Amino acid sequence: MVSEKEQTSQVVEAGKPESKFNQVFQGLAVLDAVVLCIFHLLAASPFLTLNNTEQAVIHGALVVTFFLLVRHLKFKGGKLIDIGLIVITIMAAYQVIAMRNSNSASAVLYSQFQQTISIIFVIVALFVGYRALGKILPTLCVLFLAYTLLGRYLPGAWATARVTVTRMSTYLMVSSEGLFGNALSTAANFIFLFVIFGSVLSFIGAGEFFVKIAFAAFGKVCGGPAQAAVYSSMLMGMVNGSGAANVVTTGTFTIPLMKQTGFDKDTAGAIEAVASNGGQIMPPVMGAVAFLMADATSLPYTVICLAALLPAVLYYITLSTSIAAYSHRNKIPVREPDPNAETTRQIFKSGWFYFLPIGVLVGLMVKGFSTQRAALITIILCLVIGLLTDRKKFTAKNLIDLCVQSAKSIMAVSIACMIAGVIVGSINITGLGLKISGLITAAAGGRIFIMGILTAIVCIVLGMGLPTSACYIVLAVLVAPAMIDLGVATISAHMFVLYYGVVAAITPPVALAVFAAVGISGGDMWKTGFQAMKMAISGFVIPFIFLYNTDLLMFNSAAGTFGFTPMVALSFVTAALGCMIMALALFGWFFRDFNRIERVILLVCAVFLMLNEPLILNGVGFVIAMVVLFGAKATAKKKEVVV
Repeated sequence: MVSEKEQTSQVVEAGKPESKFNQVFQGLAVLDAVVLCIFHLLAASPFLTLNNTEQAVIHGALVVTFFLLVRHLKFKGGKLIDIGLIVITIMAAYQVIAMRNSNSASAVLYSQFQQTISIIFVIVALFVGYRALGKILPTLCVLFLAYTLLGRYLPGAWATARVTVTRMSTYLMVSSEGLFGNALSTAANFIFLFVIFGSVLSFIGAGEFFVKIAFAAFGKVCGGPAQAAVYSSMLMGMVNGSGAANVVTTGTFTIPLMKQTGFDKDTAGAIEAVASNGGQIMPPVMGAVAFLMADATSLPYTVICLAALLPAVLYYITLSTSIAAYSHRNKIPVREPDPNAETTRQIFKSGWFYFLPIGVLVGLMVKGFSTQRAALITIILCLVIGLLTDRKKFTAKNLIDLCVQSAKSIMAVSIACMIAGVIVGSINITGLGLKISGLITAAAGGRIFIMGILTAIVCIVLGMGLPTSACYIVLAVLVAPAMIDLGVATISAHMFVLYYGVVAAITPPVALAVFAAVGISGGDMWKTGFQAMKMAISGFVIPFIFLYNTDLLMFNSAAGTFGFTPMVALSFVTAALGCMIMALALFGWFFRDFNRIERVILLVCAVFLMLNEPLILNGVGFVIAMVVLFGAKATAKKKEVVV
């Protein structure tokens, strides 16, 4: 698997001699990145009006070209091959617009050249996907293509109608489910603007401010560096949304600090991996999936963010409780306060305005502004804040670097969205989605819990090694319909597959966020992975809660409306208590160590608290848990008195 670090490596490594070819490629890559950013900012403004197809095609061509320029083949003649691939990409982009404008529904009505370029570009896209993302997603694409072309030879229900190579390739080029379809359109219309937003926010100093204020706020508590890592990663993840990228960004600072204060290397890596991975489920960006989910469910983006909020808060509450229990049980020392260090209040006063763009973004969305226009306004606001606070940063070189960094950040996401269109298109043209949904539904026997277990397994397996966006696209088409057919609410089904696709990033053996953390901590991948799974237990449990209880998603299934109600508040409070008690049970501490029986009792109580009905179980779980917890506190105090 190609690492995130490799994907975002510099165009030319410092200190190495550059050939003329390298200089040309570097210059063209910079030009491509600048054009890409300017194009999208103009497309979000009133000054440039394009339809979704045109924007997706131009975006795709620019991103693929940028990738081929910055990650060119290293062997002799490799650059010439990449130049050829760039020419094919540009020609294919032009032909896609021409083919769509022709309104032809049949491949035979396209010219011979258009049919040929379609076949070639499908191969080019898979090759680029292999170089950008590794083997897993392109291999899946090839398997789905093989089924599309050869499925007619299979027996029974799995047989498909005859599909020619020409029909398949032209369909993938022009269909809204293909290479330049809805997924890439979402990346072009929404995701990249938020990538620019996140890059600009970091550029003006917000990332450093988030880390500083988190460490100031939690530095005086047991396990403070770990708590600070959680919330600094959460704040960055709200706009970044890439688990592995967050680990690399904040983990280089937080993981060594956690190790210095007493956390072992496996736990330090696990905490950062779980905290950073939470950016995938935390509004407003959610690893770019919020926009994809809005498209897949036909729900407004603001509704997706509203539905995702409470489960994401529960995720971080659980992680924070886990850290507190671990820190106390392992007697992690509190850091000695630095008398010269700034207080939380002083840090907040010096950088409170960094919260403004996020607040303005949410406010504009609530007021009904389009996603593109809201993102554009917040980007401009960030630039204004940067100019007012540190004008010296705004040199031509720094702004160009900002464009290049934004292009690098979108590179893997857009390529994943593009080639995921091969899978979605294959499923659509063969009807495979209905067959798989029927198979899962039959295996579940009409039982939602069994359906959830089967779906979770499929999600984790498919999610291993895939970027969040590509993972969600595949799961939303393959698995979510089966849950909806069984009566699960649409928003619940899509959130369920998202959560289990996301926790795949911390589930061994293929755990991208864990790999990134281990690269910094020097820990063991398996130990770090299993510790991460314990700390992220809510990410595995919460999806089952909202299969039955849509209140956690602020959705009234009876009325079909979204909003905060007394039942939402009750469900959140009981679920939060359940998550905290489950974390205490797993890490075995509350004022003293728990024995095994106490742990089991608390785990059962946690489950009772999470269930939405009957309510009597909430009460029973709460009372028994309080007896165990306060009993532990009382016996701990007695031991202190005896000592």
